[in-house]
Amino acid sequence: MTRLRVVLAAAALTLFALVGDGALAHATPTEQYPISPQVQAASQVYPGPPLSEQSRTTLRATAFVTVPSNYVYDTSLEPVARHDYCTSSPDSYFAADFRGPCARHDLCYDAADRAGTSYTACNSALRTDLITNCAYAYGTSGTGYSTCKATADIYWAAVTAAHL
Repeated sequence: MTRLRVVLAAAALTLFALVGDGALAHATPTEQYPISPQVQAASQVYPGPPLSEQSRTTLRATAFVTVPSNYVYDTSLEPVARHDYCTSSPDSYFAADFRGPCARHDLCYDAADRAGTSYTACNSALRTDLITNCAYAYGTSGTGYSTCKATADIYWAAVTAAHL
């Protein structure tokens, strides 16, 4: 039953990613669509949810994928905003912060566009990074981790299907 739910959720997210608002995912800033200096100056990079001191001590050795310092959150890029963390999907799975993995995925797509390469490596890295943040939030076992990991698989399926 759980596997069926994951498949149905993946299908729904994939369909949304394919039909969405009909925009193509090519929002790398260009001369035609530059990043406004005012927007760049006003953008914020969020550090993630606050952690208690006990959580910091416990999780200090655990990996966490952060938002890169060169990432600019900017939903005003045209023709479609790419620099918006996880686009139309939630930026977290409860305690698991997905903004860092999604920001790195956006930057990877920008690099792939510049290089004229496929998004396959970017999509694989997204899944790995999401699972890393699931482990940071929930450990590597239990219901929280397994459902978070299933959500990471859905995100991977959606972005992969959107760029076949």
